[in-house]
Amino acid sequence: MSANRKGFTMRARFLMSVLTLSVSFGLPALAGAQAAEPPAPPPGLLDRPNFLPVGPPANVPASAVPDLSGDWAFDNRPGRQTPFQSLSAADPNARMRGKEPDIPYHPWAREYTMKQFPPTGPEAAFERTTDPYIHTCEPLGLARIYNYPAKTKFIQTPEAVYMLHEVGPNYRIVWLNAKHPEDPDPQYWGHSVGWYENGDTLVIDTIGVNDRSWLDQQGHPHTEKLHFIERYKRVGGDMLDMTNTVDDPGAYTAAWAGAPKNFRKSDTGFMRYQWVCSVRDTYDHYAKVGKEGNPGATSFK
Repeated sequence: MSANRKGFTMRARFLMSVLTLSVSFGLPALAGAQAAEPPAPPPGLLDRPNFLPVGPPANVPASAVPDLSGDWAFDNRPGRQTPFQSLSAADPNARMRGKEPDIPYHPWAREYTMKQFPPTGPEAAFERTTDPYIHTCEPLGLARIYNYPAKTKFIQTPEAVYMLHEVGPNYRIVWLNAKHPEDPDPQYWGHSVGWYENGDTLVIDTIGVNDRSWLDQQGHPHTEKLHFIERYKRVGGDMLDMTNTVDDPGAYTAAWAGAPKNFRKSDTGFMRYQWVCSVRDTYDHYAKVGKEGNPGATSFK
């Protein structure tokens, strides 16, 4: 089988798992809701300062510019596989949802997580999912974009790094030699600034994110206080590793490191598979397939 065909097959199988995985699980009925409402943290939490410094250091050391250009796909070689379910580094396959030892929840954030019905994973319930991406096609967001096995393309210029995602399709602009605005308007992808370190790493610092997306497939929330830090490091001729940090005092009691992602350079073409979210297609699939197999309560109206 050709590399192109293998890539297409992997994406198609993943998409079908999103649409049909819940048939095997019986969970309590969802009462009245469709997509999850944005989180509502208790008063005062959104007034707390972030745990980590926001933005680039005062004096960024000079660094060579690593070559991140081209297309990057998930690296599925032994020892480098990237799970797609949870941002928890201790529980990337989502078998301890709500009890992950590395996620320092505020009580409301744990409660919010456990009220959600994930579309995939061990507790999947597609017919009752509260996933805002499934119901309304709202963008997946900073961390969750990598829960889908699609490619990412980096385009580097002196002014900015452009990140193009096959899922959506979506794109981000990471401004170089720049600072965040004082009070950015919350948006789906926020405001990102970046700088290079050690000749092999791109650091991306993002604030100004609205609270409408989940951090992963399992419904982990974030607030508009989210400060998300990514580090993309070249570790070999065809390898790229990403580490990330969640800094959100509105939802968590400390900053925490998310599960790392591993990528491999791809030469099979970009956007060969147009992964477009369609509310019409999702509801049509449920009407034709899910409804017959799942006659109970549903969040599809």
